[in-house]
Amino acid sequence: MAVASPFVSALLAAFLTYQSTLKTKKFDILYANKIPAFKEVMSSLTAFKIFCEGRVAYFQGNEFSPYYQEGVGGLAHRTEITTTIDLNSVFISDSSKAKINELLGKLSLLCTAELSLVSGQEIPGIETLYKDLGTLAKDCIAELYNELNLSK
Repeated sequence: MAVASPFVSALLAAFLTYQSTLKTKKFDILYANKIPAFKEVMSSLTAFKIFCEGRVAYFQGNEFSPYYQEGVGGLAHRTEITTTIDLNSVFISDSSKAKINELLGKLSLLCTAELSLVSGQEIPGIETLYKDLGTLAKDCIAELYNELNLSK
């Protein structure tokens, strides 16, 4: 027993070190891939937030806002956000996905409202819808920052 005890101890220590190192390496690889995914998702959400701010400025009569974009609508941003989320969903938590899905659901309402505007109908409160969606996009961005433990 006295002879085998050091060998068993060394073997156990080596095994535990190996398991710990393996977990650390897996975490490092996951985190290294998570940051580019978050950058991509963040870029799509930020572009949409800027779009909303530009539309609010337009409806307030500020046609010279640096954020106002002509010819781009909510549908283009919805498609971009959805594609980005689908490509990077493995790196996003369920709470962030839920928040982003809420944004996408309300963005569908915006797409319908924009179609109505194009057909010549007046949509009361569309400015408020843009404001609300911009705020929701900011909330999604904050949620993603929290997920990376990078509070703003």
